[in-house]
Amino acid sequence: MENTAVLEGASVKEKSAPLTIFGIKSCYFFVAMMVFAFLGFWVENIARMITKNVFDSRHQLLPFLFAYGLALLAIYIVLGTPDEMRFFNIRIFRKKGIKSRVFSHLSYFLVICAFIMLGEIGVGMIYEKVAGVILWDYTSIPTHITRYTSLITTALFGGGVYAIMAFAFRPMIKLISKMGTTAATVLDCTLGVAIVIDFLIMILYTFITGSAPEYWSVAW
Repeated sequence: MENTAVLEGASVKEKSAPLTIFGIKSCYFFVAMMVFAFLGFWVENIARMITKNVFDSRHQLLPFLFAYGLALLAIYIVLGTPDEMRFFNIRIFRKKGIKSRVFSHLSYFLVICAFIMLGEIGVGMIYEKVAGVILWDYTSIPTHITRYTSLITTALFGGGVYAIMAFAFRPMIKLISKMGTTAATVLDCTLGVAIVIDFLIMILYTFITGSAPEYWSVAW
């Protein structure tokens, strides 16, 4: 009887255990995705303000670019962080020490750059071929590779992602966890759902009309 009770108790604990993404509670990770989406909105607009004197909606109603949140999810699931670089659940650099750490960080940066370059080309070409829409164009940049990516932008985006994952990701998760699972879940189910709906509206609008929505734009 005691063994049965212990097993039943263990079963209840397993059922009530929160869903995690490689050790991080999913409700906290989804909040981190929203933070990343918000940062993506401002990164793109700051770049546009510097290069084109334009500040706009980036095809969204809300100031969040969900693609950046999805990128964070994909990067963490596939690669982890520079200190614990892995391929899904297979740790790549097992040895400890300065040399292994340097190789891990350098490899992480290079793989991130490859992901960004291939991702930009892939997404850009899909939109162009299927919807007939060119969402961005890097042909004015001397180091461009196709119209959708360039060595300069890849290095800048790659460096930014590397810096966030190396120095800010863990502290950000720790800070988010202070809000508690209930508050994080409520935020996921309200603002998070709104961001996803906004993103899906943009995709549907683009594929139906053949042009990306422009809600507002300020130029000077």
